[in-house]
Amino acid sequence: MKKRIIILALILLIAVTVLVVFFAQKGKMAVTIQTTGVVEGVEVNLSPKVSGRISEICCDEGERVEKGQIVIKLESDDLRASVEQARAGVDKSKADVRVSESAIENAKANIQNAEAEIKSSEADVEKARAVMDDAKKKLDRATALYKEELISTDYYEIATTNYDTSVATYMASKARLTASHSKRDAAIAEVNSSISERNSAKARLKESEANLSYHMSKLNDAVIITPVSGTVIFRALEKGETVSPGITILTIVDMDNLYIRVDIEETLIGSVVLDSGAIIRAEGIPEKVFKGKVSEIGRYAEFATQRDVTRGRQDIKTFRVKIKVTDTGGVLKPGMTVEVEIPKKA
Repeated sequence: MKKRIIILALILLIAVTVLVVFFAQKGKMAVTIQTTGVVEGVEVNLSPKVSGRISEICCDEGERVEKGQIVIKLESDDLRASVEQARAGVDKSKADVRVSESAIENAKANIQNAEAEIKSSEADVEKARAVMDDAKKKLDRATALYKEELISTDYYEIATTNYDTSVATYMASKARLTASHSKRDAAIAEVNSSISERNSAKARLKESEANLSYHMSKLNDAVIITPVSGTVIFRALEKGETVSPGITILTIVDMDNLYIRVDIEETLIGSVVLDSGAIIRAEGIPEKVFKGKVSEIGRYAEFATQRDVTRGRQDIKTFRVKIKVTDTGGVLKPGMTVEVEIPKKA
């Protein structure tokens, strides 16, 4: 009898224990969502914008790189030749600008010389006119005296010759004045033409400089710099191989900004709140607990986790949720499977 009582007591104790564990687990399930997720990170695929042969590549898979570090260099004879040709075009355009500016200065100097000649010719014209007028008066007087036979024929002829000479001198000075005006007009036209040529040369210089900048940019694209700090997880090519634009050479993951991707069933997604805390445990490291918080909740449902195989039951779909890990401790790696515990909305 006593033995039976002991057995019944043990059975009762076991039953109570099972019920306590069951309700405790039930209470826990009622306040948290437990699921599994995958560690992911921001991946950057480094690929060239130009074709070329890989002359340098920084690192192997698993090695760390720092933001701004040169990780890949390409060698391209075509790019260098294009740059040299473009640079020669810039030098020629600069020379054309200098020649046109020199022509402008020369033409301006010719204008100044022509204006000086005009002033001198104008003075010569006035002087020649005065001499001609005086010679005309003397000729008129000599003519009157000659008609009255008061002077000799020689004296009259001298007066006539002096007048003719003064007229020729006057006409020559006027011709020089006209030539000086023409010279100034030609110099002014030359200035305008040279200014037009300089403007065209400057425009060509801008075009050649833009062309040089374009080809320099192409050459600079042969040097690839990582935009993030992280770890190389994939290396597709080796030094000496030729690569085309868009082909991935290295893949880098930002290990300082890892997150956990989990898929929450649509029946539970309403209980998940942004910025709520989360507990993360990695398989194989049960003693290590990581903290995180919900950073993103998908707006649209994705694939169904359970298909409708029973009449009257709908497919169960999931929503993608991202959990930002506040401290990876250097342990979590992309691709690892982890257990996640997310508190339900109260």
